[in-house]
Amino acid sequence: MNRSIRVLCVNGESDPAETGSFIEMHRVGIDITVITWPGTVNYDALVAAGVPTIPHVLKWKLSPSCIRFVRGELKRGKYDVLHMLDKRATMNGLMASIGIDIKLVAYRGIIGNIAYWSPQSWLYLLNPRLDRIICVCEAIRRSLLDLGMPGIRMRRDVPVTVHKGHRPELYEGDAEDLGQYGIPDDTFVVACTVRAVPRKGVPVFIEAISGLPPGLNIHFLMAGTRMDSELHRKLVAKSPYADNIHLFGFLKRMPWILKNVDVSVLPSLKREGLPRAMLEAMIAGVVPIVTNVGGSPELVVEGESGFVVEPGDSEAIRDRILRLYNDRELHKRMGAAARQRVLTEFTIEKTARETISVYRDLVGLATDAE
Repeated sequence: MNRSIRVLCVNGESDPAETGSFIEMHRVGIDITVITWPGTVNYDALVAAGVPTIPHVLKWKLSPSCIRFVRGELKRGKYDVLHMLDKRATMNGLMASIGIDIKLVAYRGIIGNIAYWSPQSWLYLLNPRLDRIICVCEAIRRSLLDLGMPGIRMRRDVPVTVHKGHRPELYEGDAEDLGQYGIPDDTFVVACTVRAVPRKGVPVFIEAISGLPPGLNIHFLMAGTRMDSELHRKLVAKSPYADNIHLFGFLKRMPWILKNVDVSVLPSLKREGLPRAMLEAMIAGVVPIVTNVGGSPELVVEGESGFVVEPGDSEAIRDRILRLYNDRELHKRMGAAARQRVLTEFTIEKTARETISVYRDLVGLATDAE
């Protein structure tokens, strides 16, 4: 019986995918309790679904009060598994569980910033007490196994891949009118929606679209934290398509905006996980163009549900945009395939099922054949 597994999940502010996974595991019989931040939409969703939820704010990476709080719950609940879903949860949870007989599971959603010479890494993902690290994509699993020093390597069974599923029902409703963002109705729309830190490669995207043939009926929506920076504004001002490029910061309604977008580009240069922005785009039937970085290629079947290009290759990005612009039948077919891929391969049910399999493996129970 799934109910025989008692799991304590500790998180900061749960995202919609994690929240959906918790709810699904509870639904199928896992005895799951979640410690997470109160006063959020996702906290309220957990409570409404009947998931035992304990409010607690994890403010620091190592907090004596948090360590005591989690340790008290571990002793009270007699759990089989402690699942820690972010850095603060992991560092505090590892300390809280010292001397307690429990299986320890961490989470990793991005490549990099882990090193064997870093003391903090040993308090985090390199801690030898960890039984499993659930990686959001295969690229992260491989990157952890590639880390090491002479004579020191992570055990090969520690990192495992579980793709984070998505909840398309969250994005039901009418498409957002792009007119309010300065984009006309009768145009081909290409989006780049990222948190615009340097590794996301936004200048490469601007270079790509600036080299398109003149006179195309095409507009570009660029949105996300830091997207409307002075650097990006200067680069856009030099582009032949400057009048057709629309720069914004974070837009809360992006999933509904994407319903009126044709192509979404993620020009990442390095350290990508499993990009939520592209999952949201694919759910909306938008054709993705991603770089061969981290987990991005795992989202796309090349040439069928999107395109994969090499990082930094603005010419390849430009070529794929033009191909889709000129062949609307190809665009329609690939958009439908992109949506279907998320609906079948990146579901909450699949994430929950594979996570439960990790738990059952650790506690020595055979996985249900369901």
